[in-house]
Amino acid sequence: MTDRDLLHALRSGPTPTGEVYAWLLDAYGEELYRHCLRNLGDRDAAHVVLRDTLIVARAHSVRLVDDGRLGEWLHALAETECERHRDCVWGDRPPEPTVPSRGDDLVRVLVLNGMNGPELDGYRAHVAVRAGRFDDQGFPLGPGPCDVLARTSVSVFVPLVLMLSGALLVLFLTGAD
Repeated sequence: MTDRDLLHALRSGPTPTGEVYAWLLDAYGEELYRHCLRNLGDRDAAHVVLRDTLIVARAHSVRLVDDGRLGEWLHALAETECERHRDCVWGDRPPEPTVPSRGDDLVRVLVLNGMNGPELDGYRAHVAVRAGRFDDQGFPLGPGPCDVLARTSVSVFVPLVLMLSGALLVLFLTGAD
C-alpha cells in the first residue's frame, strides 16, 4: 500500500478505524515505535505514545497538505506525542531507559488492542482534541502547556479552595449588615 493509499484510507470515513490503524502499523509501526522507545526509554510509554500518534493521524489527516510527506508527518506527530508525554506525564522524573528487546515483536498487537473498540471513543476524541495545534502544512506545532490541574497535586488546591471559601463567607457576612 502506497503512502497516498494510506492517506486516502486515513481520510476516508467508510474505512473501519481498526483497518486503518493496522495498515499504518504495518507500514510505519516498527520505525515509529523504535523512535518512541528511543525518545522515552520505556516500552509501556512507547506503546501509549504510538497509539496516541495513530489516533492523532486519523483525526487530523486532512490537515496534511503534501500527501507525499506522510512518513515525515507521522514522525513529527510521534515526536510531538513523545514530548507531550515527557512534559505532562513524567515532568522532571522520566523512567530509567530500556533497550529494545525481542519482546517488542508484540507491538502491533498491543497497540491495536489498546485503541480499538467503541468503549475507547471518548479517549480517542480526547487525544484528537488535545493535539489540535498544526502549522499551515499540517505539521504539529508541539504540545501546548500542560493543564495545571494535571501537573499539580490535589493537596495544593484543597487549602486554596478553603481559603477562598472562607474569604467569600467573610465578605458575605460583612456585607449582610
